[in-house]
Amino acid sequence: MTNTIKISEKDKVFQIATKSGWVAKMGTQVTIAGIDFAIYPERTLTQVFLHVNEISSGASLLNYPIDLIDLLDVNTRNTAIEFYKDKVIPLIQKKIEANGLDKFRKEVEKAKKNMVETHGERPEIKDFEGESK
Repeated sequence: MTNTIKISEKDKVFQIATKSGWVAKMGTQVTIAGIDFAIYPERTLTQVFLHVNEISSGASLLNYPIDLIDLLDVNTRNTAIEFYKDKVIPLIQKKIEANGLDKFRKEVEKAKKNMVETHGERPEIKDFEGESK
């Protein structure tokens, strides 16, 4: 059921749901069982995390801490994608399977409706190459 996986060829700028509204984050789009997710890194003072958000609602699904050894190994887009395939995507699949695909989709719709009501429509997702930093 959740074995159909597609990974975007280009990184994208996503809009993630936060308490204060939509926030742009750059990462990789992964589609599992027809549901789109954004995987993006974020650093704190002492740790690096990979965050996974469902794209249409911007809702957070999980945070995966990365240790120093993994961080050193994941230094290109290709090695990052391999890391996602080995470590992160199986966790996303387990969350979908644990809840069931229909229930998961209903929760996504509920989160999307809430975010639109409180912060307006999600801004457009763009390919990263088109962005200037």
